[in-house]
Amino acid sequence: MTTSTQTKETGIIAALAELPPDALIDEASLARIFNRCTTSVRRAVTRGELPRPVKLFGKPTWTARAVLDHIAKRLEAAKRDAERLSQRIAKFSA
Repeated sequence: MTTSTQTKETGIIAALAELPPDALIDEASLARIFNRCTTSVRRAVTRGELPRPVKLFGKPTWTARAVLDHIAKRLEAAKRDAERLSQRIAKFSA
């Protein structure tokens, strides 16, 4: 991963973390934060990479906390999966 890529990724989380936890983020704003188009945001929701939004005035909307919590849960699940895999590999290696 290049330094510019790291900066962009860090910037995304920093941009979300700098917002008040209950700040409302519409689809276009979330797309800007992630430097993607709104279609990519919708696809990320479909894939489970982002939480499902709620409709507010007919527009998909999230809170900063909801997005960050969703990402944290996914990271924790990935960590558990990696630990389980490591344990399974250790069983077969012994």
